[in-house]
Amino acid sequence: MINAMNNKFDWNRFCKVVKKDFCNLWPMFGTTMIVLASLPFAVWLLALVIDRTAVIAPNYRVVMIMVVSSLAALMLPSRLYRTMNLRNEGIYYAMLPASKLEKFLSMLFFTFIVAPMVTYLGSMVLDIILRLMPAGAYHEWLWQGDGGFPLFTRIPMDDDTIPGFHSWLLTAATYTSLFATPAIFLFAATLFKKHKVLYTFLILYLMEFAFTIIAIPIVVSLIKNPDFMEWFYDTIFKLGPENMMNWAMGIATGFNVVIFALFTWLTWHRLKKMPY
Repeated sequence: MINAMNNKFDWNRFCKVVKKDFCNLWPMFGTTMIVLASLPFAVWLLALVIDRTAVIAPNYRVVMIMVVSSLAALMLPSRLYRTMNLRNEGIYYAMLPASKLEKFLSMLFFTFIVAPMVTYLGSMVLDIILRLMPAGAYHEWLWQGDGGFPLFTRIPMDDDTIPGFHSWLLTAATYTSLFATPAIFLFAATLFKKHKVLYTFLILYLMEFAFTIIAIPIVVSLIKNPDFMEWFYDTIFKLGPENMMNWAMGIATGFNVVIFALFTWLTWHRLKKMPY
């Protein structure tokens, strides 16, 4: 009966959970979103101090806004859902009159949509204000960049440099990474009791460091292998650099989708089994 309730979805209860999370968003995460949305201002101010003639192109500003929005998604679970895995403090979250499915869906909604979008829009408003300033490094509006309107921007690519490369694959790889990485931090928030973001960064860094230590000798041995190098050059010659790039971006996109699905499922599994 309890498991059936945990997997049940009721729209009215879900709306109440969303309303509760929304009411907690500002007092628990509002200051962080303001700081993140204001980070591009620090770059603008630094450019103004160092070189008054400096120009920060719209494309770079869009990338900065995307980065701070992604950081908001990474950090939100550790703040808004800080107590969900704490044995004593987590009782309040566990006793909310809603199923675990409804709480989980609200968690996904605020992590992947609300927090990054609020930060994104806040950064855009600040960008417009800075563009209106009589001095500074913003000489164009955000939507005047190569990517188009920033809310639906594509990652620009010089098609003359790599004629056969499909730039939409780079855009797909970039945007799927904006979902894959927060999914890892969301899952980590269900594991660590303190310093959730810091510990997650450290674990990822150690994993990357270990992978590098293992990979470097393998790559060196492959490079010294004439048969492998002959096969490698033949492959590049047949595919061409543009197709190699297409394959790389396609694999990166697929990898991001798998990471997002895997860690979202692991988060749901942890939430269902959470002891209090």
